[in-house]
Amino acid sequence: MGRPDRERIVTLVGEARRALGQLHKHAAETEEDLLASEVKLGNIKYQFIVAIESCIDICAHIAAKSYARAPESYAACFDILVEENVVERELASRMSELARFRNVLVHRYWEVNDQRVVGKLRTDLQHVEEFLRKAAALVQ
Repeated sequence: MGRPDRERIVTLVGEARRALGQLHKHAAETEEDLLASEVKLGNIKYQFIVAIESCIDICAHIAAKSYARAPESYAACFDILVEENVVERELASRMSELARFRNVLVHRYWEVNDQRVVGKLRTDLQHVEEFLRKAAALVQ
């Protein structure tokens, strides 16, 4: 077992935090304004993909480099981090849910409910931030 590549983790955390910055700007807007704008909704969906994909990449990298484990799915990756005492079950559950949400955004975008997207904007950014804090702490 080795250590995660610090530069890779720092780069991915930075990408995710940039996406979160955009998402936080949109979170300050009203639901009505967001739902009325295809441009804003498109940006929100894209920024969610970037942020979540960065977290998945971080998770997979830590699982592989530190524990020589490969997840069976993006969502299952976070379970590995629970088993290895890197993150708590609650956070892993939230991140697994976000990984599944990312899959819908990427692969079944026509099924995406825009109100659900705005709802996640209001409720789930804190979980991404918490995961990024834990990931960054691993390479400090």
